[in-house]
Parts: sequence; C-alpha cells; structure tokens
Amino acid sequence: MRTEQTGGRGQTAWSDIDWTATEAIVRRLQDRIYRAAAAGNGRQAKNLQKLLVRSTSAKRLAVRRVAQQNAGRNTPGVDGVVCRTPESRTRLTAGLSLRGHRPQPVRRVYIPKADGRGRTRPLGIPTIRDRALQMLVKLALEPEWETRFETNSYGFRPGRCTMDAIVALHAALAPAGASGWLLDGDISGCFDNIGHKPLLSRLPVFTTTIRRWLKAGTVELGTWSPTAAGAPQGGPLSPLLANVALDGMERLFGAEDDQGRYVRPSGRRGLDHGISLIRYADDLVVTAPTREVLATYVVPKLTAFLGERGLKLSEAKTRIVHIDEGVDFLGFTVRRYRGVVLTRPQKTKLVRHLRAIGDYLRQHRQATPSQVIGDLAPLIRGWANYISARRIKARVSLGGPPCQREAVAVGEATPSHQDSGMDPVEILRSQVELRGWPNEACTARRGPHHPARQGSGEA
Repeated sequence: MRTEQTGGRGQTAWSDIDWTATEAIVRRLQDRIYRAAAAGNGRQAKNLQKLLVRSTSAKRLAVRRVAQQNAGRNTPGVDGVVCRTPESRTRLTAGLSLRGHRPQPVRRVYIPKADGRGRTRPLGIPTIRDRALQMLVKLALEPEWETRFETNSYGFRPGRCTMDAIVALHAALAPAGASGWLLDGDISGCFDNIGHKPLLSRLPVFTTTIRRWLKAGTVELGTWSPTAAGAPQGGPLSPLLANVALDGMERLFGAEDDQGRYVRPSGRRGLDHGISLIRYADDLVVTAPTREVLATYVVPKLTAFLGERGLKLSEAKTRIVHIDEGVDFLGFTVRRYRGVVLTRPQKTKLVRHLRAIGDYLRQHRQATPSQVIGDLAPLIRGWANYISARRIKARVSLGGPPCQREAVAVGEATPSHQDSGMDPVEILRSQVELRGWPNEACTARRGPHHPARQGSGEA
C-alpha cells in the first residue's frame, strides 16, 4: 500500500490501511525526534514534530487510538459526536489539522473514586476531534520529553508501569544501611490546579494550540465555566502535561550531575545524601536518613517547587513515617519486618477484592459454574496479573458468615514480562483447593508458574 507522508489527497478505505506499516512510519519519526532532542538539536526536533503532526500516518494512528481502541471511544463530548463506523473515522482523519483549530469546551462528568467513601473525581471530556488532535500532539511531544524526564518518574510514560515504581521503592529501602524514614506525599488536586503559565513556558512547540485547549472552559449541565488553571482529566494529552509540570522534582535533591547522569542517593553530598524520590503521577515517596531531614529540608523544597506551579501537598494525605511502620504506595504496603523489607498487597485493597467476589457469589447462588467463571474470570485475572508481578507475601483473613476465607500467596518476580504464557485464571485454578465451596477455607499455594508481568498502564 502506498502511504502519503503528509496531506490527504489519496483517500484509503479504513479497512485497507496497513496498520503495521502505519505504526512503523510514526515510530521512525518518533525515533528521529528522540535522537535530535537527546543530541540537543532543538530546532531539528521542532521541525520533525511539525512534520509528524502533518503526517497522514500519524493522523490515522491518532484517530484509531481515540475512536477505535481507547475505552472511552463511545463517550461523546459537548457536541455529542462519536466515530463508530470506518467512514466516520476516515472523514475525521481527512479533516484533522492544527492550523486554525478552535477547540470546544470539555464536558464535565464525575466518576466515583476507588476509596469507597462515596467521593467523586471530576473529568473533562473533550470532543472526539479534540481528543484526536491531542493524541496527535502527544505522539509528537512524547519522544522529546522522554529524553528529559527523570529516572524515578513512572506515571503515564511509555514502557513504564506501577510495578516499576514499586520495584524502585523496594530497591531503595531493602539494602542494609538504606534510609529508613519516608515521606508519603500526595499532591492535592494535581490535574485541576496546574498553573497554565508555568506549564506553557516549558513547552517550546504547539504552545498556542495547547493554550487554547487549557482555556477552552467546561460545560456542566448546560452552563459554561472558564478554566483559570488545570489540565482536565479525560483528554489524552493531560497526563503528559502533568508530567511536564512536575518534571524537576527529583533534581531538587541532586539526582543528576552536570552532564545529566543519574547520581545514586548514596553518592550525593550534603543534605541530599541518602534522599531518594520515587514518583508515579501525583503520588510520591521520598526516603531520607532522618525525620529531621524530611521535615526541615525535603518538605520546604517540595512546597516551594509545587507552589511555583500552582500546586501544594495534601495535608490530609501527606505524612512522615518510619519503614518499620510501613507505607502504602500504588496498592502495595512496603514495610520492614524483623530487619527484612517486604512488599505486600495493601490490606484494604485485598479485603475490597475479596468482598467483591463474596458479594457476587452471595447474589448468584443459583448461577451455573460456567456463568460464575465467566463473570469472575476478568476480575480474578486482572487482580492476579497486578499482584503477581512483584515479590509478594500476603495473608488475608475475611471473616463472617456465610463463609470464612483465608488466602496465602507467595510469588517471585519473573525475569521477563513474557516468561509465562499461562492464563492467570488457569494458574489460580491449578493453585487453589476448594473444599466444599463456599463454606470451607480455600488456600492458594505456590505453583510452578506465575502470571506474566503487566505492561504500562494506569493503576
């Protein structure tokens, strides 16, 4: 198939597009952007970014991701438009251009938070055209910023996931003589309060278009409201913009030398010695040798850094603890027991998972085994994939009628993402003994196989 690099004269049917070749074209352009940015050639990187957003292949890929692959592909913006047919996706691709684009306001919706307290999280849903254009800009900006982002920044980055952040935190705390005090920090309303001016000052390209997106406003129940700050969650570009705004946090504590090379916490000088910062989006953990260093040095520096960007640490969620007390991070508890640092699934998350299964079983007592397996398999598979990717030792008891359940699971991290090809549900079936379900305890034992580690994604 012949694919034009830029322009839209030759229209190809959506079903006839060679997606392997399309992704290869975009990947080559992204590689060139990355190499130019890494070499410090900002002008060449900027020209290549402009070339990419005009590329027909990049436009097709952007439309495919937001209108065909993403979970929110059927969620409309304020215009009520979605692209469910190949013809509508082809028309959207043909009209995709940043030149003279005037974005529409985002549609404000609220989703429940996962804390079980009845709280909601505000989302801003752009129109399908704005989402496609944001994905197009993200394809161009991401390679450049991957050369700048810090070593221990893991949220919403290609090739990185929550397990990488957990491994980094465990590695920072496990060695003998490692720092034993931790700052468990959370940025209050990160996406909703990012200052537009400091964010835009860091973007050398597409500044006008991104400013229009940020200033487009929100529509809630038919009422338009301006946006003075923040990058509304719901758009493909918002996570990248949040990472751009928060970039530089780890460098506050001597994480890089003059040549931009990473410096280990043990090799840093002065008050920065022994300080390690691990961040996943707006959640962060800072380790330090003493409580005083965290209280008098780390917290003031972080407060000043965030204040310049219109942000602040959450007073309710930010606390200083010792490793013997443990810290909860991304669904896991990292704690030292009798001189050994263990990373285990967070108790509240485990209890919530088991209760969800128990509630389903109580509500479907007359269901057939095939229906139960079909409904619970995605839930068990997702949970098993998540917790099995790291060394885990967990013991959970969930009491009360009509059944008592106790599960003990011990897993070792596999050397590669793809070492195990077994399905997590099949692994659980091979490891779990059911004795008179649901009135007897079930015990999950270590088996010869463990689920493959998940790739990048949101926790």
